[in-house]
Amino acid sequence: MSEPTPTRPPQVTLAGWLVMGGSVLVVLLAFSEVASLHSLDTREAVERRVADRGGDFFGLDVEGVLTAMRVLLMVAAASATATAILGWHVLRRSKGARIALTVLAGPLFVAGLVQQGGFASAMVTAAILMLWFQPARDWFDGITREAPASPRPLPDRPFDGTEPASGRDALLDLPPPTAPPLHPTPYAAGPAPHSARVGRRPGAVRWACVVTWSFSACAALLFAATIVSMVADSQPLIDELQRQDPDLAARGMSDGELEAVLYAVSAGMLVWAAAAIVLAVLVWRRVRWAAIALRISAGAAAALSVIGVVSSLAFAVPVAACAAVLALLLRPEARAWLSDRSSRA
Repeated sequence: MSEPTPTRPPQVTLAGWLVMGGSVLVVLLAFSEVASLHSLDTREAVERRVADRGGDFFGLDVEGVLTAMRVLLMVAAASATATAILGWHVLRRSKGARIALTVLAGPLFVAGLVQQGGFASAMVTAAILMLWFQPARDWFDGITREAPASPRPLPDRPFDGTEPASGRDALLDLPPPTAPPLHPTPYAAGPAPHSARVGRRPGAVRWACVVTWSFSACAALLFAATIVSMVADSQPLIDELQRQDPDLAARGMSDGELEAVLYAVSAGMLVWAAAAIVLAVLVWRRVRWAAIALRISAGAAAALSVIGVVSSLAFAVPVAACAAVLALLLRPEARAWLSDRSSRA
């Protein structure tokens, strides 16, 4: 006989419909704003913003800002299309769809910031996070928690000489024991060994994987976009690097050498981000060596980000994310779950 399917919590139903509805709204807003990028009002607004920054907005001119907005809007539309489909599968209790939604939450939220304050993408991201709280976690894991049973009243039976007329058990009227039991009783044993209790994936491991997937996906998207822009035209990026560091020319680095360095760094970072995503998948599947490798990766990424904080405070966000992953994977329950072999699936 098959086990009964747990009832879907209202929290999951609300989150699934919010994901689907919000994703459709993100797609509609993205195509509407892409069509308005060529309007005179949009161009004047971008020109005013660039002029306020001294003619330079994060190293981009007016055309560069419009191109970046178009790319971000298309990324938001593509991510929202995928989340709308995955939202339907989440309602059908697909754990893979929930993980894929979590990976897409980061790119969707970042790219959706260009859409009228990012309200729609923020709503979808918040709905995705709802899928990782109770009772949604138990429903995806197939766990049914029974409510504590209320004490049943004793049946009213007539007095038959074996117990008091009030229904009280006659054994309760005996005096308390004065000696220990002759044989050990089950209730006298201590708690179950720790390895027997370790079986369910701890929350620290779950959040470490979620943070890794989100930030690694954002990093992969960023460096992939850098490679695409360099393939189209690498000279603006090279000029920006030379403007920020005039000593590059004094060191004898030509434009071709700078371009090769940028390609190598971007490709290396893209591969690193993809490797971190794969390691997080293996950690989710309880592979111990992958957790060690992911700790090393998070520590190295945090060290590089700390160096970048000197030039920009924006690097403080990846520093915090890497430190969080490292701290979560070093928690006692995470280490115990990863090292326990008796209940490993």
